[in-house]
Amino acid sequence: MQKRLPSELISYLIFKTMKEEGATYGYEIIKRLKEISNGHWNPSYGTVYGALNRMEKKGLIERAEQGPEDRKYYSLTDKGEETLEERKTEIKNLEDDAKDMVLGFLNVYNSIYGNESFDELIDKIKKEFEI
Repeated sequence: MQKRLPSELISYLIFKTMKEEGATYGYEIIKRLKEISNGHWNPSYGTVYGALNRMEKKGLIERAEQGPEDRKYYSLTDKGEETLEERKTEIKNLEDDAKDMVLGFLNVYNSIYGNESFDELIDKIKKEFEI
């Protein structure tokens, strides 16, 4: 069985979002994750806020100045910046596992829904990624 990727991937994507966008808050991160998945993934509040809490406890992020609304903004600490660089390497090293996971899901999909539906899915993938 493949390694479990979600928690590693979630924290990496949160780090990456903060690096690219600066101080941000949980709902903004959720919207960004949904956006980069082209609307196919909508992480739960519990997933994102749980990750933010764990990251804050580890000193990887810290509360930033609040904006005009009463939201908790977070930004990367120096330790978080270092961890992001380490995670980039880890994520790159997981590339083969990620490919195997995607291929595994595609094979399961084909097994459940059959060749005709699978061919339609492949056509949708080609269209979505402009292949």
